[in-house]
Amino acid sequence: MRPEMKMRRFAEDTTVPVQKSRAEIDRLLRDWGVEGIQWQDDFANDRIQLRFVWNVSGMRYLARVGIKLPDRKALEKDALDGRTLRVNENKMRHLLDARGKREHRLLALWLKAALNAVDAGLIKAEELFLPFLEGKDGITVGEIAVKNLPMLLSGSAERLLPGRMA
Repeated sequence: MRPEMKMRRFAEDTTVPVQKSRAEIDRLLRDWGVEGIQWQDDFANDRIQLRFVWNVSGMRYLARVGIKLPDRKALEKDALDGRTLRVNENKMRHLLDARGKREHRLLALWLKAALNAVDAGLIKAEELFLPFLEGKDGITVGEIAVKNLPMLLSGSAERLLPGRMA
């Protein structure tokens, strides 16, 4: 892509309500065979979380995918009144109400593609969802790995196997 070209952001102007996207995501995951689905809205921290459990050969896996929503500060520039250059509270309320529409559409698209890749045998579900797998302590593999990425990549991946960590 040439530097002067700007790629259109998927679902940027979507009118699909959050609940409709969530229903689609729930249906995708249920059809794929998950045992449970949980949504958590964390309005204080502008986050949404999706958690789901599935079973592979008797092993239960719990995955957690977080969605960061734009906060009030990020939306202020789009809520400015052109004449007064002050935040128009009606515009702001509309923008706050619309938060999550795009993010949920993106999550639905990503999950649809991911689950199709798993079904086609391109990748195993455990590998695909590895960064999102959550331990009993509530921390995901990705959260641990990102924090330790330089150390993890400084040698052979075999070091990660039990008994081989130096």
